[in-house]
Amino acid sequence: MSVSRPTARSFPFRATASAVALLAWLTGLAACGSSPPPRPPGLPPTPASITRENPGGDAADPERAALERLLSEPWGRRRDRFNTLDVPLVDWKSWRRVRIWNHPTRATYRYGDAHHALVTVLYTDTSGPSDPDSCLDEFWAKHAPLADAYGVRLGEAQLIRTTQEIDGEVRPLVLKLLDGSLESVFASDAYAGAIAAYESWPGTCLVSAVAVKSSHHPELARRVRDRWVDEGAPRLRWTRRITEAPTTDAR
Repeated sequence: MSVSRPTARSFPFRATASAVALLAWLTGLAACGSSPPPRPPGLPPTPASITRENPGGDAADPERAALERLLSEPWGRRRDRFNTLDVPLVDWKSWRRVRIWNHPTRATYRYGDAHHALVTVLYTDTSGPSDPDSCLDEFWAKHAPLADAYGVRLGEAQLIRTTQEIDGEVRPLVLKLLDGSLESVFASDAYAGAIAAYESWPGTCLVSAVAVKSSHHPELARRVRDRWVDEGAPRLRWTRRITEAPTTDAR
């Protein structure tokens, strides 16, 4: 599915910061692990060197190689921890399901030990409306306090309204695109992120988000993020056996 992107709009700092803060918090600090000797610049990684821990393999620039895989590999899917949601992932076998300490989610996946990208899904109770706009607003309001705590710096945000089709039924889908940077005493990283809010069961909100590290290859990272917006976000869906609202469990 392809969507047109309207001119970017700026939003109040605390609202926009809440979204990027969550994305930056989710990605955490890049891990520094061992890696195979790199190949000469310009060559793709050897197939045998590509692993779930290091999807960039032995490429001279493994971060670029990992992002290029996220642009070229086909879509697959993984189930959430409760076997209720099909979560779309490019190069799906290379993602590791992880937990975020002190912040339960419905499902969270990390691409590579160096945190090249992260996808998370939250399914929560709400006392307000369950339409995508209301759920997106509630998500921002809840996570606004994270912004200052994680030293997030933000650019402008962009709103996209589109739809997803589930078994012939067209449903509204609202997304917010944003770029930001995370400054700390440990590291300085930039991210291209997006948050999608879905039509949900009454009394609940369903939200998914992606964060792609853009510190060294910002344009490539934005293309990865945009592919998720165009193709990935609309693919998130409940499994066919789910016919009524499941409990809002999280881990």
